[in-house]
Amino acid sequence: MGGETRPRSRKRRAERRSLTITRRREDDAFVYLRRGRRIRSRREIERIEALVIPPAWEEVRIAHSPRAKVLAIGVDQAGRRQSIYHPSFRRRREREKYARLTEFADALPKLRARVDRDLRRRGLPKDRVVACVIRLIDLHYFRVGNHRYAELHQSYGVTTLTEEHVEASAGGLRFDFTGKSGKRQRVRARDARAARVVSQLLEIPGPEVFRFFDEDGVLRRVRSRDVNAYVRRHTGGGAFTAKDFRTWGGTLIACAELFASDAESWASPESRAAATRAIVQRVAERLGNTPAVAKGSYIAPRLLELCEDPEAIEAARRERSRLRERTHFSVDEQSLVRILRS
Repeated sequence: MGGETRPRSRKRRAERRSLTITRRREDDAFVYLRRGRRIRSRREIERIEALVIPPAWEEVRIAHSPRAKVLAIGVDQAGRRQSIYHPSFRRRREREKYARLTEFADALPKLRARVDRDLRRRGLPKDRVVACVIRLIDLHYFRVGNHRYAELHQSYGVTTLTEEHVEASAGGLRFDFTGKSGKRQRVRARDARAARVVSQLLEIPGPEVFRFFDEDGVLRRVRSRDVNAYVRRHTGGGAFTAKDFRTWGGTLIACAELFASDAESWASPESRAAATRAIVQRVAERLGNTPAVAKGSYIAPRLLELCEDPEAIEAARRERSRLRERTHFSVDEQSLVRILRS
């Protein structure tokens, strides 16, 4: 453990050494200081202000070099450490995020099998409740949630839902809550095992839904770190988290919509543009994002490239028609992996 944390600590210290500028509020504006001395260069102030650091961030530190990988850090209202990266680093990280989608896909069947086993447990131990959370994220691409963010903004992810957001019945589950950026989320889930767990959870006194009994019988709430630890543990100990479900989900929704469209949708440049916009809009609706965010952050560029090539679309359709369902991995998922690797 120590061998893993020391390099990370050295990296963090090196990063902080490059962040030599601090921010201080004076009246209705911010001033910037380098080692305690106020910066007065208009050019330097304009460079810093061009970073558009949120006014609510605290403990802000800014890089002295405009070419630094990390240009600024701070702590947001939810108490989370946030960073602003250089555009070239962001682009590289986005490429890496999509490149590892196929690795995430390879790990999904094993993770889903484990979730199935844990959902069959008795009572409400941690693994069963966390497995329920992951099943819902896997099916509906919910955000995982953050308790402090929920308290500050009254917007929710799955781990922070309360009893007023969920209705359980013989037909399954109904969710109705406000997500990030005020987007209303209304979802019907028809998973019997998840519904049984949630029904049991709703019988426990108290507003929060996703809680578990630890080994000492103490009731504790599920946190995002519990969910991410479960994902990492059952995907081979890699760096995957609950966020990867949304990236995978956005690209998968786009792939399914593409296959559901007819050939005429891709016959001309104008129809292709309209069909692509419709796909992006559908992804945005499912994920609770704007179309711009859906396109820029949740749909793999390879799939958007496919939308420009009618012959490649037809070839992908033919290949899909030869696939068969696999346990814990659908035909659309298999087809998507082939597209991403092509």
